[in-house]
Amino acid sequence: MVEPSNSHLPRLLCLHGGGTSAMIFKIQTRRLQWSLRQHFRFVFVDAPFESAAGPGVLPVFENCGPYHRWFILGSSTPERDQQRVRQVLRKAIADDPGDGEFVGVMGFSQGGRMAAGLLADQEEGEATGLPYWQFAVLLCASYPPLSMSNERARKEPKGVVDEHGEISEPEEREIISIPSVHVRGTLDPHREKGRRLAKYFNRETSVSMEFVMGHHLPGAAGDSTSSKGDTDAIRDAILRAFAGDLKAGGDKGAGANGTRSAQITV
Repeated sequence: MVEPSNSHLPRLLCLHGGGTSAMIFKIQTRRLQWSLRQHFRFVFVDAPFESAAGPGVLPVFENCGPYHRWFILGSSTPERDQQRVRQVLRKAIADDPGDGEFVGVMGFSQGGRMAAGLLADQEEGEATGLPYWQFAVLLCASYPPLSMSNERARKEPKGVVDEHGEISEPEEREIISIPSVHVRGTLDPHREKGRRLAKYFNRETSVSMEFVMGHHLPGAAGDSTSSKGDTDAIRDAILRAFAGDLKAGGDKGAGANGTRSAQITV
């Protein structure tokens, strides 16, 4: 049986985590892709900088290199690096054979930071040459937003510096109002970073969801805590974001006792 073409569907640009790849991210999101197969076409792209395998990548993806990352820590040429990232994104968008509109961006871990940065740049009018993003999906993401804007990158943050070397609260001018879905795991050692990233987003246009899982998505290799219902909940939130229906905001997901809950708190 021939699979029907999805070239006409709205498209999501998918940004993998640090030390992984487009192919790995495609595998990691296979369950989510299947649940959204009638709604979106997923376009995966490799980051421009090669790196060692990221945390948790080995041994599951031992033969899946090369691995990539979205930025070089301590780079002496940050503006050139930003240009390379923009070129990679634009090429992936131009080369994809789909003809549906690019409507959203989805990122995992470091890719989540990148996705948040694209939204921040768009709100500041710095996202030239890229699609107009209607929403974002931030999966087990880190923080703060990774901006491709030289002007934004030069701004000196104000406020109290926390134990991670970042300000504890973003300024009002840094709050992003584009609809967003934030997915975190209660067992993820980087959970706090994702919670801090969510502070950069307007609570009226964002939803945060937590599930009993580690630094991965439901259904990942070795996952013994998630269920099909978790993927369904993420799918439903993404469709609400696409429809612009996240007015409730707040948090949704696992309760304090580790059980799953449909409760949303504002």
